[in-house]
Amino acid sequence: MDEEQEFPKVGETVVVKVSNVLGYGAFAELVDYDNIKGFIHISQVASGWIKNIRNFVKEGQLRAAKVQSVDRQKNQIDLSLAKVSPPAQKAKINEYKQLKREKMLIETLAERKKSSFDDAWDEVAEPLIKKHGSLVEAFQKISLEGKQAAEGVSESWLPTVLEMVEKSIIVPSKTVKGVFTISVPGSEGVEVIKKALSKGSSKTDNAETDIVYLGSGKYLLKSTSHDFKIAEKAMESASSSVIKLIESNGGKASFEREG
Repeated sequence: MDEEQEFPKVGETVVVKVSNVLGYGAFAELVDYDNIKGFIHISQVASGWIKNIRNFVKEGQLRAAKVQSVDRQKNQIDLSLAKVSPPAQKAKINEYKQLKREKMLIETLAERKKSSFDDAWDEVAEPLIKKHGSLVEAFQKISLEGKQAAEGVSESWLPTVLEMVEKSIIVPSKTVKGVFTISVPGSEGVEVIKKALSKGSSKTDNAETDIVYLGSGKYLLKSTSHDFKIAEKAMESASSSVIKLIESNGGKASFEREG
């Protein structure tokens, strides 16, 4: 191993990719440290007794591990999976995957502008992460809100950022839903229900609500938006409007959210 190789610190939690599983432990590459190898003894794979190590760790797996010891002279790094709690494990892997996505976005941006990754990171990524918390979130906000969400980005980079967002960024939609149970007596009942359901269906720039008949007096309401809170608010508004109109015409209506 190169003497200039950077090593992790004892106690640090690192992301590793399992490269080889043996009966007595597993070797893994530290992805943030140029894939230098570390070793996880079977006693550090999981808490408790392990009959078959492959039930707990597999080649190719991404895991978060605690650095137990570092011996530069022997080029040896001892790791522990057992000392990383499941919530910490999930958080560390998610953080790594997010950073990887962000780096890929900046690489794409740098290629489009024929510039360096470092320049793109300094002039685009850093101001956007500072403003929005993450680059993925920032690009989604730019997709929804346009130039105003790109505040802080260098003017020379702004056209390239906006072009890439328009062509490459898809904002994932969030959907909430629930079921109406509706009954309206009398000959005008069907028309009242149609009118009420029409009032509950709508489409705006931020959210869309749709109602479909399920049968036996039941109707499914779906509310979709880029944000759960906005979808929830749209669903609440739509369900309230439908129930109010039905009840004002002598009918009965109830709404039960699913999930």
